[in-house]
Amino acid sequence: MNRNANYFKLGLFVIISFCLGVGFLIVFGAGAFLKKEMLAETCFVESVQGLDVGSEVKYKGVSIGTVKTITTPAKVYNATSTYVLVVFSLDENVFVEGREKDPEQAFVNAIEKGLKVYLSFKGLTGAAFLETDYFPDKTSGLNITWEPRHLYVPSRKSNIKRLGDALNLILENLTEMNIVGITTNLEELLETLNKKTATFDLAGISTQTSTLLAEIRQTNQQLSDTLGSPEFHKMIQDAQGSFAGIRDIVDKAGEPVNQTLKDLQHTAANARTLTRELETRTDTGLKQVSGQIDTLLESLNTTVKMLETLVWLNTDTVNRTIDNFEHTSENLKQLSLEIKQYPGRLLMERPPRKLPEDTFEKE
Repeated sequence: MNRNANYFKLGLFVIISFCLGVGFLIVFGAGAFLKKEMLAETCFVESVQGLDVGSEVKYKGVSIGTVKTITTPAKVYNATSTYVLVVFSLDENVFVEGREKDPEQAFVNAIEKGLKVYLSFKGLTGAAFLETDYFPDKTSGLNITWEPRHLYVPSRKSNIKRLGDALNLILENLTEMNIVGITTNLEELLETLNKKTATFDLAGISTQTSTLLAEIRQTNQQLSDTLGSPEFHKMIQDAQGSFAGIRDIVDKAGEPVNQTLKDLQHTAANARTLTRELETRTDTGLKQVSGQIDTLLESLNTTVKMLETLVWLNTDTVNRTIDNFEHTSENLKQLSLEIKQYPGRLLMERPPRKLPEDTFEKE
């Protein structure tokens, strides 16, 4: 009985442990199983040593997926190519922005903005992983001759690959350099310098240098003597006194100068005010005169119109008056002639009787 009870307890413990293990797997692994992913692929022209299935895919250091397959295009697409094909998964909502609802369209938009994938390493010789980031260059990456089954992300050379390419280019340039010719030119240059140096008069140069140094010492001594002489100190003192006098003059003249400047400012302000008043009065007078002239012109126009109207209405009368004036003028002319000939007519009705011609002769 005791053995059967022990077996029963042992079996019950095993069953309970198994159920608990399955429950833990379901609870903690449900997120991974229910997590939505989308597949993408890329190609590399360099070695992917260190990259394995299950390696992380990161975006600026943040894990966004894992590597699913590392193969070649020949196996998958039966295409002749030297590339390495890598298929990886991405979290569905990594590149969704704003109101974008379609994860694949958001991923396509990210690729159009310059999203690229490249190999990165954990240390110099550590494990590799895939890194994604945006790059401003518009290059589309490697040219592929097949239709990808998944979303295709352009690749970019890894930093180590680009560094190696740069070093190789430097080495190639070094190998192309004419080292022998450069060495020969340097030897010829050194030989020419030796010949030129041998022709120099070093003794004469040394003598001239010594003479120059002696002259410099003598000049320095003379300068020291001049600076230490009483005359120089007296000159300095005189200059200080002169500067002090000039400073006193400037200080004393400062107040009058300031007062003069203030007076000038006040005068300028008064002149400005007077000018403004004159402008105002002149403008007012001109406006009044202009108004009076306009009124006078209107009156003249009215008078001229009235005269024209009056002349037009009394044209016949004016003509008759002018005729009468002409007749009157003619009569007055005739009367004037008659009065000249017969002045007495002004007093008599008839002219005097004409005497015979011989009357005055007899007398």
